[in-house]
Amino acid sequence: MNFHPLLYVENADAFINEVVPHEVSHLLVWTLFGKVKPHGVQWQAIMRDVFNCSPNTTHSFEVQHLTNTFPYRCNCNTFALSIRRHNNIKKGTQYRCKRCNAILQENASREL
Repeated sequence: MNFHPLLYVENADAFINEVVPHEVSHLLVWTLFGKVKPHGVQWQAIMRDVFNCSPNTTHSFEVQHLTNTFPYRCNCNTFALSIRRHNNIKKGTQYRCKRCNAILQENASREL
């Protein structure tokens, strides 16, 4: 289980009171019930009955400043790819431009 340290620093009370119970509830559900719906009745019951928390599935933290994108280019354009796509490319996945069909390449200058 990983928690974002900056989200904790910026939202300490809500993080401890909402995020930690939310994630620990997922762990308990998986341990007790196996593979079931992520926010299903079992998870909701643990949130309510064990942690005395409302079983909310979203948060309201400001996260825009945490977004990390990576510049990629093709023959006709540049793109800001998410960390997930960037990591997929590092593992061998190839993404193509829909316009020119070229394989996207990391833009070494990191400028978009």
